[in-house]
Amino acid sequence: MRPVAASDAALIVALRNASGQFLNKGATSEALQRAWIETYLSRADDYYFVIERMNDGEPHGLAGIYDVNRVARRAEWGRFVVRPGSQAAIEAALLIYRCGFETLQLAQIHCYTLVENAKVVAFHDSCGLERGDVPVTVTHNGNASPAIEHQLTLEAWPAVHARLDRLASRLAGSVRGSAAPVRKLVS
Repeated sequence: MRPVAASDAALIVALRNASGQFLNKGATSEALQRAWIETYLSRADDYYFVIERMNDGEPHGLAGIYDVNRVARRAEWGRFVVRPGSQAAIEAALLIYRCGFETLQLAQIHCYTLVENAKVVAFHDSCGLERGDVPVTVTHNGNASPAIEHQLTLEAWPAVHARLDRLASRLAGSVRGSAAPVRKLVS
């Protein structure tokens, strides 16, 4: 994974447009996305990444950590999208959590997924994340929509790390030659 740059505007618009109904509608043009990136780059504690294949740098998706609360040592992760057919989701989640817990020294990371987005809800469940106890509503394209909050704590991270690492290794072995693991985070 590497940090998003203004030059990624077209990529972000294309990936978000191809992602379907569950992402908030974002910038609809490269110019609008570039303006959003410029604003994003001025914010502290907001990290947005392009997920790339290691062997050729081909972009496979996007992910971010944001709304970092340094006092509570917690943050949200999202802006998560992988291109259709990509196998990058497991390694991207692994790298996002490594960034949050090992680099940013967070104690808790959470994410919100629309209830209707059953595939992503199942993905977070399969990673070993805990669901929040309280029903959650998020704003999706201007409307209040029911969502599920998943949480991962620093204490639970070692077990989830081991699980994601095993899954990523197994996946890498099954697709060896057709896709390589995503890049490690740069300090």
